[in-house]
Amino acid sequence: MKNKKKLLIGIGTVAAAGVVIIGIGLAVRRGGKDSVVYRETAVEYGNLTVGITEEAAVEIGTLEQTFDLDISALVDSDTSSDNQTTGAMPFGGDMGGGAMGAGMMSFGSFDMTQRSQSQSLTVEQVNAAVGQEIKEGDALYTLTAESVEEIRDMLSEDIADTKSDYEALQVEQEASRTQARQGYDTYVTNGKYAQLIYEEELKAYQEAVEDAAEAVNDKQDTYNEKCLELTALSEELAQAQDFLKEAQAAVSENYAGRYENAYYYTVYLNTRDTAQKLADQLEEEFDDLSEEIEQLSVEIQTAVRTMNQSQRDYEQAKLDFGKTYDTDTYYANAASEWYGIQTQSLDNALSSAKNSYDMAVEKLAEFDSVVQDNRIVSEYSGVVTQVALSEGDTLSGGSSLLVMNDRESVTMDVVLSEEDYNTIEKGRAVNIAFTAYPDAVYSGIITDVSDAEYDNSTGAVYYTVTVTVQGDVSGLYAGMTGDVTFVTNETKEVCYVSNRAIIREGVTSYVKVRDESGAVKKQEVVTGFSDGVCVEIVEGLSEGDTVLIESKVEN
Repeated sequence: MKNKKKLLIGIGTVAAAGVVIIGIGLAVRRGGKDSVVYRETAVEYGNLTVGITEEAAVEIGTLEQTFDLDISALVDSDTSSDNQTTGAMPFGGDMGGGAMGAGMMSFGSFDMTQRSQSQSLTVEQVNAAVGQEIKEGDALYTLTAESVEEIRDMLSEDIADTKSDYEALQVEQEASRTQARQGYDTYVTNGKYAQLIYEEELKAYQEAVEDAAEAVNDKQDTYNEKCLELTALSEELAQAQDFLKEAQAAVSENYAGRYENAYYYTVYLNTRDTAQKLADQLEEEFDDLSEEIEQLSVEIQTAVRTMNQSQRDYEQAKLDFGKTYDTDTYYANAASEWYGIQTQSLDNALSSAKNSYDMAVEKLAEFDSVVQDNRIVSEYSGVVTQVALSEGDTLSGGSSLLVMNDRESVTMDVVLSEEDYNTIEKGRAVNIAFTAYPDAVYSGIITDVSDAEYDNSTGAVYYTVTVTVQGDVSGLYAGMTGDVTFVTNETKEVCYVSNRAIIREGVTSYVKVRDESGAVKKQEVVTGFSDGVCVEIVEGLSEGDTVLIESKVEN
């Protein structure tokens, strides 16, 4: 890290924490066993922090690079055109108005079902070794040219085959789409005129019922008229018969005066004959009219039966034509939905074929991006911990290539008591000081916290807090220990010096400095916040001033 500083106990996030040794002065006092020496240190400007500090060890994650390319061949089970029913709309067949055909619309479709044919690559040379530090883009393995070309040729052939299938399906579907549209138009038209057709087809039956009813009425009217005539004729016949009786009586042998007046006798005799003729005529007419009425009665019964049959035929026609009307209306209403199903089925088949082609193109492009100049290169940077393959080995999709340190996952697990855990601020940065780098301060963030755990031996509750180290971690190794400080208090942008440079006499604080002649003298200062290692200078010094830290050494 740049601007490395010395981390002391209690220090948190410090912008320029610690002290920088400028130089060591000469001993200013000699005699006896001890001598006094001075170290110069500069007044720094930055942040002072305090917090909870615990020791923890570095853990470095690992990265496994695998060969994830799908280099299997695509083998079509059948690329011929097969007619398969893809929907329930009865497009096709007899689609005339009112005559729904039972034929189902069949769309030609390609069976794009594919099975994988296993393929592999052969390792010619291993270019990485355990412990080797490699960078992203470095070659890991060199593959045999024969195995690489075989895979590339196979993937290129897949592209040609799937493209041919896709283009052939486009041509085949044109007829299917036209047929679907024609079916849609037919059923919409049938539905549009269904009511009119229904009414027209029923019209003849309705007219037959009306004609039959009219015939019954006509026969009944004639019958009634004839019955009235028969009644009148019956009365007239009765009168004629009465008159005939009178006329017969007038010329009867029992009539005493029949010979006295021949003229009147002849008149009476003619009258009798005329009455007889009239009675006979009326009787004949009465018999004829009775027969006619009897015949009309039979005809009325026949007409009623005809009318009833016409009514039944009309009701049956309503049922039959009503079914046709309902069917036409139903199909007309469902035509749009079914047309959508049919075309969607076609779209899905075409999309599947296009996806197969796109996948084949993508597979070759991915292969060429991963296998360059017959080599497989590293996707990451780090130190190799495991090499999975040897010369002569084969690899296919999913094969492990190697394992290396993951420099993006350098963590330290810190165990905190429940009291300390509740004190820290979870979103604040964490300061880390490693024993191996005493002048460096690393920063970290809390990335995980375990559930509360209970220690049976102490009865205490604790948490394991995972801190991920930030910045340049190239100098850190697994197992390296350091002090992790969770900042709990902080003062920002102040001047500060090491606590060891402060001399306290009562309530007054001093530091030692050199005057213009180089002599050591005391200078009063006003101190403020302290993190236990450094102390804030409120008054008396400025950033960059040099103060002395006094030490005693043996001669």
